[in-house]
Amino acid sequence: MLDVAVVGAGVVGASIAWRLSQAGARVRVIERSRPAAGTSGATFAWVNASAKSPRDYFELNLAGLREYQRLVEELGGAPWYHPGGNLVWVAEDELPAMQRRVEELCAWGYWAEWRTAREVQRDLEPGLRFPDPATQFVFYPEEAWIDVPLLVSTLLELARSAGAEVIEDDPVVAIETASGQVRGLCLESGASLTVDAVVNAAGPWADQVAALLCLPLPLAPSAGLVVRVAVSGEPIHRVLHTPVVNVRPEGPGHVVLHHRDADAQIGDRRAVEAGDPLCWMLLERARQVLDGIEGAEVVGAAVGVRPIPADGRSCIGAVPAVGGYYEAVTHSGVTLGPLIGRLLAQEILTGEVESIAAPFRPDRFPRG
Repeated sequence: MLDVAVVGAGVVGASIAWRLSQAGARVRVIERSRPAAGTSGATFAWVNASAKSPRDYFELNLAGLREYQRLVEELGGAPWYHPGGNLVWVAEDELPAMQRRVEELCAWGYWAEWRTAREVQRDLEPGLRFPDPATQFVFYPEEAWIDVPLLVSTLLELARSAGAEVIEDDPVVAIETASGQVRGLCLESGASLTVDAVVNAAGPWADQVAALLCLPLPLAPSAGLVVRVAVSGEPIHRVLHTPVVNVRPEGPGHVVLHHRDADAQIGDRRAVEAGDPLCWMLLERARQVLDGIEGAEVVGAAVGVRPIPADGRSCIGAVPAVGGYYEAVTHSGVTLGPLIGRLLAQEILTGEVESIAAPFRPDRFPRG
């Protein structure tokens, strides 16, 4: 039986752990804090391929979107999966670029529809506010949002049922090798684990895990702010992107807000309180585009650090410099998590690399 340690219990690590356990490997998940407590718990959680380029990265994310659809069917339902699509309010000065993008996406086989604001309000989002009924929207019907903490807990419970062990609040401090092959891990608690393989799914800390093997992993992380707001009822039913704020539901009684303008003002901060001016800026902007949230209140905020490899492309697969060492480090971790789980489990257990993952091999960086 292959003995694998998965470092990181976010959506990517949990997906890998489940697929490995399901296939019969002995799996131990090592989490420095708590499952989904890092980037996975501080994300807008939007599953999509519409915003992804170039073509090979689009195809990877499209496969990620499709993987969710298969996963829901495989599990016989999924309370963490929320389809309904994504609406994009197109500013007038962005119309030419969006027209080119939609044409490109349609040529690639992606489902995209143009709608006027009047049609959106009538058919999809009656609580939408807009200055002109002719305002243009693009609707991506296949896109969705995910309750990521619930997904992670579900996957880890499936992994445990298949024999996996989850170790929390105990960071990896050393990775042991012999003859160029991974042999074990040492944890901060003093525990030592004998393993045949290690998967680095540590998100923003992935470069630190790689450094334990003297394998530079260049990251260019970026921070994003998500704000949780208590509302009355359900003012919105799907993901909405507008020029001033992005909004998605989070079940009855809450919505989540995000926008790149707030991200640009975070700086080096890794924690933001609910009373922070950035949170209230996003709430005021949301009141401009949605009815029924005049009495809404900010009840939480979180900063997520996106673990982006320095060239902006995912790292998925084996690092040949050290036998038994694998990386699963990526932006778009929510969209790609279940797909990476299946692809990497397959590679670890059989050596097979699917063509869709081939452009994203970790050995494109100088290693070792």
